Amino acid sequence: MLRRLILTFMTVASISLNAGNQYLLERLDSTLESREQYSKAKMEKIEFLKKQARTEPDAHSLLNIYNKIYDEYYVFKFDSAKIYVDKGLQLAYYTKDQYYINLNIILKSQLLAIGGLYSEAIANISTIDIRTLDKRLLFKYYSAYSKLYFYWADYCNDNSYAPKYRTQATAYLRKAIANLSHNDNEYDYYMGEYYIYVERDDRKALKHYFQTLKKSPVDSRAYAMASFAIANNYSAHHDKNRYEEYLIRACISDVICCTKENLALQDLAMFLFEQDYDNIERAEQYINISMNDAKEYNNRLRILEISQKLPAIVSSYQTMVKERNKYQRLALIFVSLLFIGLFIASYFIIRQNNLLTLRRKELSKSNNMLTSLNEQLSQLNGQLIDTNRKREGLAKLYIDLCAKYIDRLSRYQTLVKRKIKANQVNELLSTMSSSRLSEEDAATFMNRFDKAFLDLYPSFVTEINRLLRPEYQLEITHTHTMNTEIRIFALIRLGVKESAEIAGLLFYSPQTIYNYRSAVKAKAINRDTFEEDVQRLCITNA
Repeated sequence: MLRRLILTFMTVASISLNAGNQYLLERLDSTLESREQYSKAKMEKIEFLKKQARTEPDAHSLLNIYNKIYDEYYVFKFDSAKIYVDKGLQLAYYTKDQYYINLNIILKSQLLAIGGLYSEAIANISTIDIRTLDKRLLFKYYSAYSKLYFYWADYCNDNSYAPKYRTQATAYLRKAIANLSHNDNEYDYYMGEYYIYVERDDRKALKHYFQTLKKSPVDSRAYAMASFAIANNYSAHHDKNRYEEYLIRACISDVICCTKENLALQDLAMFLFEQDYDNIERAEQYINISMNDAKEYNNRLRILEISQKLPAIVSSYQTMVKERNKYQRLALIFVSLLFIGLFIASYFIIRQNNLLTLRRKELSKSNNMLTSLNEQLSQLNGQLIDTNRKREGLAKLYIDLCAKYIDRLSRYQTLVKRKIKANQVNELLSTMSSSRLSEEDAATFMNRFDKAFLDLYPSFVTEINRLLRPEYQLEITHTHTMNTEIRIFALIRLGVKESAEIAGLLFYSPQTIYNYRSAVKAKAINRDTFEEDVQRLCITNA
């Protein structure tokens, strides 16, 4: 009897949860229909902050406003967020405000990590001297490292590198928590992360996540992140109903906050798709919105994730279309038989024809959706093909250059042996002293270097000219060919900073290289930071 009552209670509870989740799904659909309104309100807030920035005379206050604008753009528009964190960093360097220098470097690294530029993010944040950080900035510093390696692990998603990156992420999270204040607004959320990833205590983690929900409004990033974390916790314990509930709550919050860098909506799409075949249309809508958000934000990780999930939905959608076509054919046969057998029953025939018209419209809608999905797949394939082409081209350049010098060394070895055997030492010495060969080698190296570098950074010359005064613009005379000035700063962009090293690579004396560097720096808009600015060029193209 007791067992029957427990089973009855569990059944009623499950029905109640499902009904609640259906209501949340309808609420999510309604929220998605209002996306434009939320985006408009977001832009109005940003424009207000920009207006304040244009009229703010105090540098310290202006730095604070730049950070507020960055926060608004952070998960909304990648490129705009990068512009304002760079503005804040430039102003901080100009005013020698060490706090804002460190803060903006940390924020920029977080942004680069979200954009999939992991190596650049590490290179950026590694410039910080942690001795200059207070306790609050130390927390941000270590949490930025932790997020970076978690993103990197998700991007790799393999058995070789992902575990190593997750271990590093966990270690940095532990350090971040050590510098987290109990009074910090983010305390409960990060303590939840700590108990999940470090202590492996789901119960304590959930306690902190729910505390975050209690303190945070729905239109806050903290609410969305805590809801998503709770959903994943329930998923790990195979509680599908609660997983769906909090995943939907995270999606609603993301839409209200205009979060373009999101994972919840694509996870919800896959969950609905896997749970019920009838959800295929809703799943297609959600995954399509997720892809558009990822493309708009330029999030490489999310594009990759969705591109892996999209074929499954497309395949199922094709199957659904085939099934509908099959039902259509059966319906036509049925109508024909009905017409022959029940000629006098015209009422039923007319009614059936109306049903067929409706199904044809649905079929047309399905085919249009399928066409749209195929176009998206084609675009993704085009991007992958272009990436592979560049990689293959660079590999070929490197192999060709190596093969050429191996062959030349072999021929030199043969020549030396022959001359020595023939007792033609003087002729050998004359041949080896010729400058023509070294000049040919240098010319070959320069041509190969120019082509490889400009293929990798096609916008380099344009971007470096932005750092120079208008009357001193650098020009290239031929496609894929650079002059000596541009080559020097191309090597600086690649991390070769010492004049002696550059001189050795370009076959010049260190003094000549120094003179070139000094001459170009004199033409810069800001000569004090010119070379540091060069090192930050073409980051998004790399």
